[in-house]
Amino acid sequence: MAYYILDKAYAIADEDGVPAYRVVVQGTNAGEAAMPAAANAGALLGVTVHAQPNQGQNVAVRKAGIARVEAAGLISVGAPVNVAGETGKVKAISEQAGTKIQCLGFAETAAAADGDLIEVFLSIHERTA
Repeated sequence: MAYYILDKAYAIADEDGVPAYRVVVQGTNAGEAAMPAAANAGALLGVTVHAQPNQGQNVAVRKAGIARVEAAGLISVGAPVNVAGETGKVKAISEQAGTKIQCLGFAETAAAADGDLIEVFLSIHERTA
């Protein structure tokens, strides 16, 4: 069960919309959300609460609290997570030492495989591996 303290609506910048339970980043314009362009993407906004297939329409984005997020693979409870790639799924942080990390938060539940839904305590921050 997800617990939240802040959801915010953002207009979808992507032509194909966005799926539910995925990380989104700041779009080109204020008030826009977009899918990340790569793994460890910056300018994190949060996690989509529902799918929105239509460009320009709004999607609720969880910005604080605990969110359901789709995993890209194995993640242990307590592991810090970041964006796995342009799908907006998350992975356990695995970047090399010295890399600037865009951390979404910490896994509250575990993932055994790609596509598992996990709960993540959102604690969006930047740090160095």
